[in-house]
Amino acid sequence: MQAPKLTVLMPVYNAAAYLREAMESILHQTFQDFEFLIIDDGSSDESAAIVNSYTDARIRFIQNDANLGISETLNRGIDLSSCELIARMDADDISYPARLQKQYDYMISNPDCMLLSTACRIITAGKKHVRLEKYTSRFFYYNLNFECWIYHPTVMYRKGAVQEVGMYSILYSEDYDLFWKLAQKFRIANLSDILLDYRFSPSSLNTVLRKTEYDIANRQNVIRNIQRYMGNEFFLPEEYLECLRHNVIPLAETRSIAKIVDCLSLLDQITKRIIDTENVNRNVVDIKEAAWFKRDFIIYQLFQELPWKYSLPLLVKTGKLNLIFRKVIYAIRWRLKNTVRLLLTVNKIVYLV
Repeated sequence: MQAPKLTVLMPVYNAAAYLREAMESILHQTFQDFEFLIIDDGSSDESAAIVNSYTDARIRFIQNDANLGISETLNRGIDLSSCELIARMDADDISYPARLQKQYDYMISNPDCMLLSTACRIITAGKKHVRLEKYTSRFFYYNLNFECWIYHPTVMYRKGAVQEVGMYSILYSEDYDLFWKLAQKFRIANLSDILLDYRFSPSSLNTVLRKTEYDIANRQNVIRNIQRYMGNEFFLPEEYLECLRHNVIPLAETRSIAKIVDCLSLLDQITKRIIDTENVNRNVVDIKEAAWFKRDFIIYQLFQELPWKYSLPLLVKTGKLNLIFRKVIYAIRWRLKNTVRLLLTVNKIVYLV
């Protein structure tokens, strides 16, 4: 029997509520030549029974003897994978029909690419639309140093490259850690196509059950990333670090224009080191543009948080007085939108009367 062309790797832990829908979204892909490696990590619900109810020959179902956690379970799956190409999938998400085909075609056409992600749509547990996560792909390499723009179940990667960088090596924020390590040695890419629904559910580890642990691990990842360029002794005050992670509130609460300017200056220094560091993903034009947008976004968020007596001097100091017009336009749009909504409500009431 001919070996499949790729492995779809899906860990499962107490995912009975959404598991069947996740499995169906993979089994009904337009691309069919894959093995579906499902590893149950000690579920106590009906997850195992649901998987066992399928007779599709592409399914390889393995059950851990005990709960190992996400990192060890994924590493086990990578080792057991029959294929060099591995597509990640989570047991509460929904892959769009063309997802595997589009990613497979890209990886075959670009053999130097070791990790490929896609855009996705965020949905609630009940499948209501929340937002689209569709970022500019050219900015991924730069921004990956400060935050994880890549959604884990959207990725396809090469087994050899993942093994070379040490696979999943931490308990929490394991995906961010792996993606950054891959980006340090190999080319990464992203498809702008929305190819997956990412579900925020009550069982989500990173947003609900282990939110604190993931936040701490994400913070440690960012420190590690910055020190890669600035040296192991480089130190950022806590409010600076949070600001670079796009949480500007701690820095805004200092009410210090000098600290804000200093934080932005350090960001400029980090950006210069990133530009000066050799990397297969390095594109100076893209890095400079990504850095400009990041700096502009931080200043605008601070402007939103600070009282006028602090925000105006900040805009003067950073040469961003144009942000005042952006805020005014936003306020006008918000007022118009709410006025229209009110009028529609009134008209509806009058009609019903």
